[in-house]
Amino acid sequence: MKKVLALAVVAVMVFSLSAPAFAKTPTDKLTRGVANVLTGVLEVPQTIGQEWQKSDNFAIGAFCGLFKGIVQAVIRTGSGAWDILTFPLALPKDYEPLYHPDYVFDVSEADRTGSK
Repeated sequence: MKKVLALAVVAVMVFSLSAPAFAKTPTDKLTRGVANVLTGVLEVPQTIGQEWQKSDNFAIGAFCGLFKGIVQAVIRTGSGAWDILTFPLALPKDYEPLYHPDYVFDVSEADRTGSK
C-alpha cells in the first residue's frame, strides 16, 4: 500500500510540474514583454535580410526591408510594453501575445528565405 501511495504522490508531482510548460501564465507574459521591449529593434536588420533575400534587386529589398522593419519594431516594442503593463491580466485571452510570433527570433526558415 505504501508503494502505491508513494507512486501516486510522485506521479502527481511530475504531472503538476509539466502542466505549466503548456499553459500561458502572467510570468510568461511579463517575460515576453521585457524581451520584446529590449529586442524589438532587432526587427529592422532581420526584416532587411528577409526582404533582400526575397527581392531580385538587393537595393530595393534592403530599402523596403528598412521601412517594413521599422514598422514591425514599433509594433513589437509596443506589444512588449502592453505585455509589461498588463501582465497580471489575461488580456488578450489566456495571456496570448498581441503580435506574432511571440519573440523576434521565432521565425521559421521559410519566413527567413521567402520560400513556401
